[in-house]
Amino acid sequence: MQTNTAATLYVKSVSSGEESWTRQAISAVFWENRKAANVIQSGMLQADKVAVYIPFSVGSFTIKPGDVLVKGLATDEISASFTITDLKKAYSDVITVKSVDTMDYGSSHMQHLQIGGS
Repeated sequence: MQTNTAATLYVKSVSSGEESWTRQAISAVFWENRKAANVIQSGMLQADKVAVYIPFSVGSFTIKPGDVLVKGLATDEISASFTITDLKKAYSDVITVKSVDTMDYGSSHMQHLQIGGS
């Protein structure tokens, strides 16, 4: 499987009403930006999406909707002084995970996670 960048995963967890984020570097992913627009009866609706493909060969990751992915290696830790909003301002390609699909068929070179987000 071809890759074109590294990525940083921020895994969200909530414990006793407190939100915390754990940062994990992913050494190689295929990041694909999709620009689109849907026309609905009331007008134009933006439908920009991102697909990220993470080969199984780079490691095992537990990713769920609500987690955040950054294109490239981010070094910032999410805290009270540096929020997700700050992260989105600091990096040009930041998505919130909307879907996670496991593609575990075919040869080991083709098996991957497919992440959808916006």
